[in-house]
Order: sequence, then C-alpha cells, then structure tokens
Amino acid sequence: MVLVTQLVLGGGVAWGQASRGGKDAGGGLGGKAGAAKGAGGAKGAPKTGAAGGKTGVTSVSPTEMELPGGKALSRAVVPDQYALGPGDGLLINIWGEYDETYDVRVSPDGKISLPTIGDLSLKGLTLTETQRLIDGEVKKYYRNVKSGLSLTSLRVFEVQVLGEVLQPGVYLATPVKRVSDVVVQAGGILPGGSQRQIQLHRNGQLVATADLTAFFRHGDESLNPFLQDGDKLLVPPMGDQRVTIYVSEVTSGGMGGAGGGGGGGGGLLNADLIPHIVEIKEGERFSSVLSEVGGVSPWWDLEGVFIQRTTKVPEGTMRMPVNLRQYMIEKDMSQDPVLVKGDDVYIPAVIKRVLVAGSVKAPAAYAYLPGRSADAYLVQAGGPTIVADLERSLIQRADGSVEPYTPTAELNSGDSIIVLEKLFKTWQDYFALVGTISGVILGLVGFYAAFTNFGR
Repeated sequence: MVLVTQLVLGGGVAWGQASRGGKDAGGGLGGKAGAAKGAGGAKGAPKTGAAGGKTGVTSVSPTEMELPGGKALSRAVVPDQYALGPGDGLLINIWGEYDETYDVRVSPDGKISLPTIGDLSLKGLTLTETQRLIDGEVKKYYRNVKSGLSLTSLRVFEVQVLGEVLQPGVYLATPVKRVSDVVVQAGGILPGGSQRQIQLHRNGQLVATADLTAFFRHGDESLNPFLQDGDKLLVPPMGDQRVTIYVSEVTSGGMGGAGGGGGGGGGLLNADLIPHIVEIKEGERFSSVLSEVGGVSPWWDLEGVFIQRTTKVPEGTMRMPVNLRQYMIEKDMSQDPVLVKGDDVYIPAVIKRVLVAGSVKAPAAYAYLPGRSADAYLVQAGGPTIVADLERSLIQRADGSVEPYTPTAELNSGDSIIVLEKLFKTWQDYFALVGTISGVILGLVGFYAAFTNFGR
C-alpha cells in the first residue's frame, strides 16, 4: 500500500491513499531524460480529485508506512505545512488533450525534472506551493489540460540527539516525526535531564524549545515540533528551576507469605519518604505537578500536605499548609499555591491498618485494602493456630462495637480480628475437667456424710 496525497491543480486538492505501481524516475538528475512514465501512466489516466471542479483541501487518515526510521505517518499531512525535500516521492498526472503520468523523486539538490518543462526546484516548498508551481509550468506548454500531484513516499533523514539521553547519537526520522519520537529512539531522557528545555537547532541556529512535559499534559503541539533534514536536538541538564516532592510511600513487611515474615517486620506498616525531583516553570501551581508523582493516592493525608520554602525576606524557612481535599472538592484556589524553585513539598500518608490478634501464627497490624474480607486478613496473618476457635472469635469495629467473626465480613481501617482459643485443647484437658468435677462431687459427698454422722 503506497500512501498517495492527491493534489489537483486547477481543480482543487484532495488527500487520500491509493495503490500505484509507478517506476522511480531516479530523482530527475539527468534533465528531461530523468523523468519516466509510471506503470499506470497510459492515456486516460485517472483524474482523481478533478471531478466536479471542487476547490479547497480535504483530509482522510492514511495508512502508516513502514520506513527505515519506523512508522512514518499516523495521520494525513497538511498541504500548507509539509515542506518538500530531497528523497520525497511524487506522482504527477497530466490529463486532458495530453495525458501523461510521471513518477519522480526529489533529487539531493531539491529538484525534479519533467519532459518538455525541464528542471523545477522544489526544496523548501510546501505541497500547496508545489501545486501552484507545476500548474503554472504545465499551462505554459500544454493547452486544455489539468494536473495532479501526489505525495507517494516520505523522505528519511538523519537527526542528531545529544545531551542527557540514554543513547546519544544519530537517528532516522521523517518530516512527520516530532521531537518526542526521536527522544524515545534515543532511549529517553536521563533522570537528571530536562524535559522542558529541549533545544532544536536547525542550520546552526536555535529555532525552537520543546517542552515535552507540557505537551503530554495539555497536548499543545507547538511545544513538540516536527523535525526537518539535518536537525540537531540538545537535551540539557535540569536547571535550578525545580522542586522536590517527598511522598510517604506506605509499605508492609507482612506481605512475604505465611507467618507475615516478609523482611522481619511481622506485617507492621511503615512509611518511607520517596523524593521526586520535578522541573517547573515560572507561575506553575502545585496541582499541575501532581501527575509527575503518579497522581493523588488513596494513601495520602490530603489535609496534611505542606510546602517548606526558604525565603530571603524575612530570612528563614516558612511552612505553608495545603489542604488538597479542599482544593479538589471545593476548587479553592487558595489551596493550590504557585510553586517557586527550591520548594520542598511534603505529602504524608494516612497509614490505614487492620489488627489481627490472638491465636494466629503472626499477630500484627496489616495494611488495610478496601473491600478485603476478614478471611483474607486471617490468611495474611498466617492463619489460625491449632488451638484457635473461630466459632468463638470476634470482630471489633473501629467504633467499639463487637460482632461474631464471619469470614466474608468486609473490614475497614481500624477494625480488629480477635481469635480466641478453644476451651478444651487436648484430651488431657477433658480428663482434668472430669477429675476436677469428680473431686468436687466426692468432696461434697464426704462433707454431707460427715455432717449427717455428726448430727446423730
């Protein structure tokens, strides 16, 4: 399947895709002899897009092409923006009183060559501009004809990627590839590299600065520009315009199997501060960087967040509380402060747990997970011991109420499972009970007999 972008000169422009088996003209390097008829270029060639005399540009989504640089096209190119360059393949149709088809490729010096017309320089021209150029040249040599231009293949060129990427080097790209595509080919940006200040150099000049963070947040394509022949990308180190976000990540030592050993913690929870270094831009608010730490977590204490900031006037460190719950529910912008470089943001965790106590193999407090049943916590605690009596066991809710143990009962944070022991654990317990009862009875009988004898 060959991608065909159909431009109809004098009759409008249509964008689409079609199958065509044309021959390559070899780039038109040999003047007029460099152009050749395509395989389908006999008289009566299709007049695609000319019917009805439509004007303007329409667009459909073409099939992606496999090129050495990877998948080259995910959507239709824009005729007013796509600039031709060496290596682009074109199909030129002429029909009317004179019918002909030419399958050509833009030469390394940016030209094509057509019989009768001669050499045409196309380098840097957009598809729309090329349409007008060919239309004017055709009308100089032919009467009562129309012309069509199709983009049949995309050129592949080299782009240098330097700086803070995993694998700096030279990579293949096409005119529809963006900065982010080539950065991915280079293995991605290193932890210390900047995603917001990627420099795009063209012909020795800085022509754009890519901000991939903003692009992926908001989809602003101007912050992730297309690439052109010979471009150079420089990923600089992250500057001082950054903040550090410390997130309390809740872990459990009791996840390591029966007995709750898992690292010797016996299932007890602990909270470790995980630092995230986030690059910011001037005027950026706290809410805009939450995605950089994975978004709001159910473990966060939304009312306990605070920002620690060092100030020069007055000199010292200040602490600014942030109520994320109030911002998220009430949209209170006072709880979404503007960040400044050097801020330290602390997001504490609310450690939620369920206590499993009594006659189990690993009694401890275990991480609370919504929707989890009492039986699941019991399994996590290693299960009941041999002397446990689940029929007598209890569930104590966080509000102090008590209910019989039920395996399917759904627990909440703060609830407890209390597993009681059996009253009679072994056969010796039964004999001991019988012996105790027998002794009591014999004692009562002896006492009665002594009392009655004494009365005589």
